[in-house]
Amino acid sequence: MPEQYDLFTTNAGTAGYRLNYMEVYNWGTFNKRIYRIAPEGNNSLLTGANASGKSTLIDALLTLLVPAKKDRFYNQSSGNERKGDRTEETYVLGNYGNIQAEGESATKTQQLRDRKTYSVILASFANNHEQVVTLFQVRWFVNGELKCSYGVSSKPLSIKGDFSDFNGSKGDWKKTLEKRYNANVPKKQIEFYDTIKDYKDRIINSFGLRSDKALTLFNQIVGVKVLNDLDEFIRNNMLEQRDAESEYIRLSESFATLMEAKTTIEKVREQIAQLEPIDEKAKKLEEIDYALMDLKNTRELAVYWYAKKNVELANDRIAELNEKLVGLKGELAKLDGEKEQLKQQERNLSLSIENDDVGRQIKEIEKEIRGLNNTKQARQTKLTNYNKKVVEVGLAENPTEQVFIENREIARTEKIKCQTSLDEKSEEMRLTKNRGDKLKDEIDENLKTLQILQKNKNNISGREAEIRDEILQAVGATTSEIPFIGELIRVKVDEKDWENSIEKILHNFGLRLIVPEKYYKAVSEYVNSHNLRGRIVYHRHEETSSLRGFQNSPANCLLNKLEFNTKSPYWSWVEDTIADHYNYACVSDLEEFYRYKEKAVTIEGLIKSMHNKHEKDDRPHTSNRENYVLGWDNKEKIASIRILVKNLQEQQKQNRDDIRRIDTEAKEIDCHRLCFHDIFESFTKFEEINWEETARAIQEKEEKKGNLEATNNKVKELQQQLDGVKKNLNKLEKETIASKNREIFQIEQVDLVDATKRLNSNKPIVDNLGEIDIAAFEERNRNWIDVNYDTIESMRNAFQETIQRQEKQKESERSHIEGEAADLIRKFKNPSEEITLRFKDWRSDVHALPEASSINLIGEYQKLYDRLVKEDLVRHKKKFDEYLQETIINKVSDFRMFFNNWEKSIKDTIQMLNQSLAEIDFSTTPVTFIQLVNSKRTNAEVAEFRQKLDNAIPNIHEMNSTIDGKRTHFEKKIQPLMEQLKIEQWRKRVMDVRSWFSYRAEEFYKETGQKFKTYESMGQLSGGEKAQLTYTILGSAIAYQFGLTKDGLQAKSLRFIAIDEAFKAQDEDKARYLISLCKQLNLQLLVVTPSDNIHIVENDISFVHYVERNGNESRLFDMPIEIFRQEREKYQAHDNTN
Repeated sequence: MPEQYDLFTTNAGTAGYRLNYMEVYNWGTFNKRIYRIAPEGNNSLLTGANASGKSTLIDALLTLLVPAKKDRFYNQSSGNERKGDRTEETYVLGNYGNIQAEGESATKTQQLRDRKTYSVILASFANNHEQVVTLFQVRWFVNGELKCSYGVSSKPLSIKGDFSDFNGSKGDWKKTLEKRYNANVPKKQIEFYDTIKDYKDRIINSFGLRSDKALTLFNQIVGVKVLNDLDEFIRNNMLEQRDAESEYIRLSESFATLMEAKTTIEKVREQIAQLEPIDEKAKKLEEIDYALMDLKNTRELAVYWYAKKNVELANDRIAELNEKLVGLKGELAKLDGEKEQLKQQERNLSLSIENDDVGRQIKEIEKEIRGLNNTKQARQTKLTNYNKKVVEVGLAENPTEQVFIENREIARTEKIKCQTSLDEKSEEMRLTKNRGDKLKDEIDENLKTLQILQKNKNNISGREAEIRDEILQAVGATTSEIPFIGELIRVKVDEKDWENSIEKILHNFGLRLIVPEKYYKAVSEYVNSHNLRGRIVYHRHEETSSLRGFQNSPANCLLNKLEFNTKSPYWSWVEDTIADHYNYACVSDLEEFYRYKEKAVTIEGLIKSMHNKHEKDDRPHTSNRENYVLGWDNKEKIASIRILVKNLQEQQKQNRDDIRRIDTEAKEIDCHRLCFHDIFESFTKFEEINWEETARAIQEKEEKKGNLEATNNKVKELQQQLDGVKKNLNKLEKETIASKNREIFQIEQVDLVDATKRLNSNKPIVDNLGEIDIAAFEERNRNWIDVNYDTIESMRNAFQETIQRQEKQKESERSHIEGEAADLIRKFKNPSEEITLRFKDWRSDVHALPEASSINLIGEYQKLYDRLVKEDLVRHKKKFDEYLQETIINKVSDFRMFFNNWEKSIKDTIQMLNQSLAEIDFSTTPVTFIQLVNSKRTNAEVAEFRQKLDNAIPNIHEMNSTIDGKRTHFEKKIQPLMEQLKIEQWRKRVMDVRSWFSYRAEEFYKETGQKFKTYESMGQLSGGEKAQLTYTILGSAIAYQFGLTKDGLQAKSLRFIAIDEAFKAQDEDKARYLISLCKQLNLQLLVVTPSDNIHIVENDISFVHYVERNGNESRLFDMPIEIFRQEREKYQAHDNTN
């Protein structure tokens, strides 16, 4: 037989750690004395009457060896007490029963000790190499709370010798033990532990146990019962549980690093995709700038070319005009001579007429007629002007003197009225323009609100939303991590009638932020160090337990009219806060309203709050839907604001129409005012417009002149000659000479002035600019070469208009593109929530970039785009490929190997257990033995996991055959596996390799090796068969978990078990089978049984520990089996004599 199976050695006293002694002080009913059992490594019996205290001692042993409460059960054999009635605290206090005081219904627990006491339990184990492991636990109370100190020593301690000077929390007792055992030694001989885990780990290490399942198994053995589920027991107690979760976490961390690199690539690609149109806009802007620069250069060259051309043409025109002017002046001199001759003739004829008396009178009358004609003409002109004015204001034209006076009085009063109306129109215009400005501000504000709402998807806009965005950008959080409270609440659809009243109560509360613990300090630092230019209120969110689910709310409470966004982790906190502070009663009428002392609200919005405060706010803005803040879906609010904006825009259109109307009316009034002013101020006397009187005077003079001419023929002939000369002179002066003068004037005062002005205005330009090469410019504009003096200005104006139009067009195009670019930049700098949720560091990436308003710095975005395309994307792809190589080749392979190794380990363990079981005689007639069988369990989820795990291991040749082979393998094979493993429940079901198999037991004949029976279900067996199979399986479990099959570790293995009331319900054969099994496994056995079953084990034990109850306390007597037999014989002999 191989060496590892020497656990079946016949020398039972030489293998492994065995219980040497155990001591208790102040434990249960063992009171104020030290009690000790000392089996000295041998099998022993703990016996006594029922309720004497046997289980109390076993529970002390369990407490020492199975420190975790979840792994042990006190008083397992008792059927009278409920599980959980006994605890460490009840054992320290010495609870022993309940008593009912007279006249009272309640019972009171009776105790041997108060909370000033302390308790010590210890057990010392030793092996054949004289190695000792002493376990001890000390308990005491501090402020009513039970404290415990755990310890392990490599020396045999005793309560009397080492713990009699206990002084509680002061710790002097520990210092004493430290000094006694750890001073001047190379290795500590005693160690203290404050945590169960550290203490448990030390036990496992000291006794060479396979895992903490060995301690659980020890607990099961104490209260051994038949197994109910063989498959489950083998899986959970006989097979090693490995930390698959840690393996997954390691792989997950590597996967997370890889996914982070992949996410970075996706982020860079998304940034490139968003920056590409910005880069295109920037290039278009650059093209436009070049075009504008070219137009500017063309314009500047054209200025020089036109100036130079104008100088040339002006000089030519001046020379031409001067030459023409000389000829015209010569012709004029000749005409002047002819004029002088005619004037001389006129003078001679006039003199002859004047020498005649009649002629003299006629001359005087003609002079008077000329004066009267001038007066008549002036009065007619003034009357025409007068008539225009009065017609405009509806007064009578061509008035009589009386009407003239009446019109002046009407004009005076109407002028005053017009001024008053004009003042009123001016005030109306001021108010209308103010209304227009207010409408524009309201429209702009609502459009801005729309932008914020469309971006944030909630109902909160304004400065509060901007402050929240600034905070998010500063701390790197998302809107879901730092939400407005209003985003988590909305009024139920069937409670919309209450929405206005509820909004008024919760409006300010809804505008508060919730800040989780991880962002609390960062948010506070930002808020404290920045001028927010507004107000913000936030709550620090801490995890708390809510009792809301156990509270009933009245049907009419505000809380029942709300629903909460349960996708948020804060919703229950918001619900609790509303329940505590804002849970108003929503009442239907005032009669019900009066019944509430505080916190009531009507559907009309009358609110009764604390301290008898009543409030109703019907200001328009508080009732407008566009100002509501509750809800995580802002479609209704957006629709409401759009309707509002449309109405405001219609009002704005009407406002503009009103302004135009008022302006027209004011101008009309002002025109009338000016007319009335002129009628009153410019026409003061009637005779100024009375031309008819002058006409009658002229007619009288004409008649008088005619009568004189009729009486004098000589004068008449001279007059006719004079009229002929005057006619010729008049024609010469008005037609010929005037024509020549006009030509000369045109040349001197117009053409020469124009040419000189053109020369003078253009010559300085040419002189200042110097000589410029315009050959290329003229080559591009060859149609300009034949320009002349008369067409050059119109050509220049047309050219300037063309240039200005092109520049304006380019400027407009630039403005449009800048607007589009600004929108793209705003979208890039302030991404959607979908983007920020995918890429947490997006905001920090773009934080330092210029704002959209600084469009002149768009080049910074081009630099970023260029860097991302040429450097960052390449670098991140390379890093991703490196991570991908590491993950695919190493990490996934290691993960798969972990499960392969575990699977192999299970098979090896079953084989090893079977080797142990082969040495255990299960049945003696004929001799049989038990073997465990593991077969693959049919499980679709496990099959899927294993298939995906196998698929995750690549075919290297196939994977490397294409450029994207690794990436494709990752996305199609590894990523689906990791996504599936993220589901915790699925992961737990498939990653426990022990559950990949089903387990059963098979019985074989030892002589032939032929199979005799298969055990899959315990239900088919008799009670005795169940017990025997249970003991056998437990035996192999003990061998495995206690490390009895480990090669070379027999000295460092626990060889002790205790069984409480094992034989009470079993026949003696099965009980003896259990004892025989312990012998085969070389186990020290502490049997707990009543005195009537002692004969079953009497021949297999060396010591008896007898417990008896004396009143409320227990006593323990420890003796060798020989002494016990002697005392029993004495007792029986005494009994027989009586």
